[in-house]
Amino acid sequence: MESKPKTSRQLQAERTKHHIYETARDLIIKKGFDNVTIDEICRTAKISKGLFYHYFNSKDEIIILEGYSECDHYFDTEVRNNLKKENHLERMIEFIDYQILYADNLGIELITQAYKSQIQYGNIFFTSEGRTLPSILKDIIVEGQNRKEITSELDPDYITNYILRFSRGLIYDWCLHDGSYNLKESAHEALERLVQLFKP
Repeated sequence: MESKPKTSRQLQAERTKHHIYETARDLIIKKGFDNVTIDEICRTAKISKGLFYHYFNSKDEIIILEGYSECDHYFDTEVRNNLKKENHLERMIEFIDYQILYADNLGIELITQAYKSQIQYGNIFFTSEGRTLPSILKDIIVEGQNRKEITSELDPDYITNYILRFSRGLIYDWCLHDGSYNLKESAHEALERLVQLFKP
């Protein structure tokens, strides 16, 4: 059953919400999370405070909800159908490389705040298995198991969660070190070692 096309009002609401997120994101990157107020976000975005609170309850919610929704959209539209590695162990690395690149491009300020907000305000969305990012990784693993490129002795959900715990830990360590080392190179080297655990 096909979903109904969105109305012009729904599309405008999505654009407004995304505009608020982009404004807040750019201000936070430039000035730091704690130095940006909701008043400043509203002023820069040219919206009322009431409109801000119609879409978000706080600055943290912008980072958690809209930030991760944008991340999932990126993986759905830019990553899912653009993975090039034939062997699925290598494709797992390629996929996580995209996750690491996304974090690196977003920047240390926003990524650090995303982790802080998740710990302080809840991590249900962050760790949800229904998100696009883990779903794509699981599909890679299932296909790899079907082709006997990835061990079938372990459940695909277990492997998915194992890999994502590892990649989140890599990004968290980068935050702890205030982005002082090359995240992409360090993560790729570590992942090449990790995936050997899942050879058949």
